[in-house]
Amino acid sequence: MKHLSLLAFIAIIFVSASCGAPDSIGNLPSRYIKMDSVSIHYKTFGTEDKTIVFVHGFGCDMNAWSEQFLPLQGVAKMVFIDLPGFGQSDKPHTDYTLDYFAKAVKTVLDELNISNALLVGHSLGTPVCREVIFDYPDLAGGLCDVDGVYCLYPEDSIAKIEYEAQVNGFAESFKSDSLEADLTAFTQSLFGPSTPQFVKDYALSVMPETESYIAYSTMFNLIQKKYWTKEVISVPSLIICTKNSGLQPDNRQQMESLYTNMQYEELDATGHFIMMEEPEWLNNLLITIF
Repeated sequence: MKHLSLLAFIAIIFVSASCGAPDSIGNLPSRYIKMDSVSIHYKTFGTEDKTIVFVHGFGCDMNAWSEQFLPLQGVAKMVFIDLPGFGQSDKPHTDYTLDYFAKAVKTVLDELNISNALLVGHSLGTPVCREVIFDYPDLAGGLCDVDGVYCLYPEDSIAKIEYEAQVNGFAESFKSDSLEADLTAFTQSLFGPSTPQFVKDYALSVMPETESYIAYSTMFNLIQKKYWTKEVISVPSLIICTKNSGLQPDNRQQMESLYTNMQYEELDATGHFIMMEEPEWLNNLLITIF
């Protein structure tokens, strides 16, 4: 009888441990930290000394990193952040600048006493991570750019005028009276020929729901020239992009002018959501970094 009781006890412990192991970001407990009066939503997992911080793109939330959660367990402590205006973070009426987003990332990392982390940013998340490096250099030990957004103003005066007109027109398009429909079309334009349906479902479930004042303010501030001075980043940087996003022929050379310690990876037909469309490939790169 004692033997049976012991076996039963062990079984209960094993089952409890198995049930308690989170298998998705959604099953992690939510945490919140105030940045001034604004609540920033974040989640963490792991106790490793090294840390990966995931910063999502425009219109998305931390669930964009769903395919990284299980494979990277045990590799590093993971921090997932909903930028203000998105996900479960507060959505105040304010200027959504890169400085503002970077401050939100800093607020979370300060709360967790984290520095020297690998910052992984997708799309809008890349310039946010770049701003963290510029404003708070002690926080970042490396950068992974996953098809990030860049506004690289040309030096030539005529080309510069044309480029400014293009980016200003792009930003103004987010002031539309039919924003939800326009955001749906914008989201669909980000898919590649082989983008899986679950990726499409995720993106279309979140991006078109972006509040109009947040969408316009984010895009208007993103293109401001003060953020695109071509200041160089020296921390180890992994630059991952896809031709499906409309890369310029000299994209590699442009990136080399911005990063002094860079590994460059370029995909052909993969859609914009590389971390969800090519997760095994990306996860192996991140594991290699550590």
